[in-house]
Amino acid sequence: MSRVVIAGAGSLAQKLQTHLGSRHEVRLTTGVDLTARHEAEVALAGAEVVVMLAQARAPLAALKTAALNDVDQLMADSVARAAKLVGARHLVHFACGDDDRRVPLLEKSGLVVSTLRGGGPDPVTALAQLIDGGAVPAPAPWSSSTPTRDEPRWRTCSVQRYVMPKGWNATRLAEAYFAWLPGNAPFTKVSRVNGVFTLHLAGIRALVLRREPGRSDDDTAWFEIADGAFAERGKGRLEFRVLLDGSVLAGIIGYEPSLPFFLYRFTQSLIHERVMKRFGTWLETQ
Repeated sequence: MSRVVIAGAGSLAQKLQTHLGSRHEVRLTTGVDLTARHEAEVALAGAEVVVMLAQARAPLAALKTAALNDVDQLMADSVARAAKLVGARHLVHFACGDDDRRVPLLEKSGLVVSTLRGGGPDPVTALAQLIDGGAVPAPAPWSSSTPTRDEPRWRTCSVQRYVMPKGWNATRLAEAYFAWLPGNAPFTKVSRVNGVFTLHLAGIRALVLRREPGRSDDDTAWFEIADGAFAERGKGRLEFRVLLDGSVLAGIIGYEPSLPFFLYRFTQSLIHERVMKRFGTWLETQ
């Protein structure tokens, strides 16, 4: 018997849990935000085998300006790092086609990784075979019906992909962003006291972002949206993440604007997207 944690809680995950339940100790990551490394670490604690099934599906958020592939990679990066940290010995993954961009990330976990591509009409049995130490089945089309879509997890989810200058890490990237912002976003000033950054817009104390040391390291710079006239207090984060394959994602996830949502969508949200794109263009010159 092995302790198996299934990263995911959809219909396939539930069927696999039922199938394995008679011979393994199995749990799902129900209600866990797998884009967050610290939540993945807690959810995977004690796992000997980790099964990666979680996948972003629309509608992801009430307002989404993030490619689903980028959110998938955030989750895969979190799960791969967490599986290594908790001492899992085997990572099993159900790939979505030959070009699934999560596969290289999971393979950089340093664990034994078994990837199922397809699975035929019975992916549950094929995954169970891998978990029990069998050979990887030959690729086969999956003829099952499309899983039911999830409800939006967040009010907002905005993720950008960047090319990071050589030799930089997540901390330097975040500090460069806050230093770049005042000269490139209209009417914006940034003040800093230790790890707390306050964004002032036209004299208004708009956002207060507090760096969380316990959730930050060379590969992750995590800032809690703690206060400000433009935010519901303590909801959401700004995160800069260097993935295991060296690519970089920056995201505002779970942010709750204080503006009425219909107004936010056509004002603050659009300005944020333009500013983040301009920052990416600037990064390419460094």
